Amino acid sequence: MAIIIDGKPYELISKVAQQLGVTRVTLYRASKLGLIPFVRVGRNRLIDLEAAQRFVREIYRRDLAEAMKRTWRKRKRKSKVKEK
Repeated sequence: MAIIIDGKPYELISKVAQQLGVTRVTLYRASKLGLIPFVRVGRNRLIDLEAAQRFVREIYRRDLAEAMKRTWRKRKRKSKVKEK
């Protein structure tokens, strides 16, 4: 159940991570870096749901795809070296 603060829905990081298919650590780091706004309520950190969705869609997935491309390029180079 999202909490509305200043007209924006905020949710626990663990629930948002589960909904978006990313790890809690990813969202904690993004909030710590200021990429996702958050509010502390006691020990819990609530993050802006819309900002988290935007982060995953625009930043996280792009970075993940770029990292995968780099990995595949390295594997291709290694396989070419072994063939020679």
